[in-house]
Amino acid sequence: MHHKFIPVLIGCIIIGAVGGLAYWQNEKKDEQKLVQEMQQQQTAGDQGTYSLADVAKHASGSDCWAAINGGVYNLTTWIPRHPGGKQAIMGLCGTDGSAAFNGQHGGGAEQQAILATLKVGTLK
Repeated sequence: MHHKFIPVLIGCIIIGAVGGLAYWQNEKKDEQKLVQEMQQQQTAGDQGTYSLADVAKHASGSDCWAAINGGVYNLTTWIPRHPGGKQAIMGLCGTDGSAAFNGQHGGGAEQQAILATLKVGTLK
């Protein structure tokens, strides 16, 4: 009698796996769409050169800049959108966040692409 349930169990496992894969692929598409939207929003204006003292003037949730790997980024619009939560970005405001960014993302291409859309200049 229990042998009749084995094909049903296997079918449920397969359906669950396919559903999980579809969900994961949809999440990746959403992330890619977000990067594309951010790239479209980026202005092609002149980028400046800033000191760490300049970056430190932008240390709040409503005006958040960070220096990361020699670049200066305005992270203000990214705070509510960050998948890891607002606090991960809030801790970078007004600082050199290179160690935190590299430690968390380790040079991930997707994270680099998002960061590039937020660049306002270079660190002097």
